[in-house]
Amino acid sequence: KGEVVNNHDELMSNFFAQPDALAYGKTPEELKKENVSEHLIPHKTFTGNRPSLSILLPTLDAYRIGQLLAIYEHRVAVQG
Repeated sequence: KGEVVNNHDELMSNFFAQPDALAYGKTPEELKKENVSEHLIPHKTFTGNRPSLSILLPTLDAYRIGQLLAIYEHRVAVQG
């Protein structure tokens, strides 16, 4: 039958879906096509075009923490 999905797979699926959701958003029409209850549509509708940054790291060690800090410092400097 169906493939067993463990908790890690579910978390990773949500991790990869988040940037798409932020980029494209959800319209009421899309939610109606997904058969979402009418009373939930106002709560599940949101605009897209929101910038985001998703980073996957193989390990979290001192070197990679330094890289994360450098990214953060760069973003702060560029954004003002």
